[in-house]
Amino acid sequence: MRGLICDDHPLMREALAAAMRDRWPGLDLAEAGDYPAAWALAETRPDLCLVDLGMPGAEPLEGLAGLRARAPKALLLVLTGLTDPALLAAVRGCGVDAVFSKNADPQALIEAIRAAAPALQALEAPPLPPRQQEVLELLAQGLTNKEIARRLAISPATVKIHVARVTSWLGAVNRTDAVARAQRGRII
Repeated sequence: MRGLICDDHPLMREALAAAMRDRWPGLDLAEAGDYPAAWALAETRPDLCLVDLGMPGAEPLEGLAGLRARAPKALLLVLTGLTDPALLAAVRGCGVDAVFSKNADPQALIEAIRAAAPALQALEAPPLPPRQQEVLELLAQGLTNKEIARRLAISPATVKIHVARVTSWLGAVNRTDAVARAQRGRII
């Protein structure tokens, strides 16, 4: 998984990058200190962008729009110390996946980022066993348990067990949520 951390304060950017690398060693992180550098790095199609709103090179909404245009499938997470309700409402309307406060406790912030990005959770846990990965991919195709059982030559009861394990592993509430989380996290 590839990520991009964008913050114009080197200490904040480096501390956040270090915390994320410690928590998710398999995460490949790039760093930018202004919007133009962030846009250039977004061209590499990161899976996750963690962005400070108040960076040089663009107004916040213009900056976010530029990132979204260059990395349309990335999880776009905003980190800000700004508290203007109108600006935050406009930010949420820009297609961002979550907004976090820079005033949050550091550990709580890492946990909030983890909750917003299921693929990060996957970096912490062992990968899905191959059979469960197959079941997840067939779920994404809209197949029923019986159809999956026929396709994989296993019993519907075994499929039900695999679906339950996949759902739990992704922290999902049902099979539809599991597929959505897996797609957002680029697990399938």
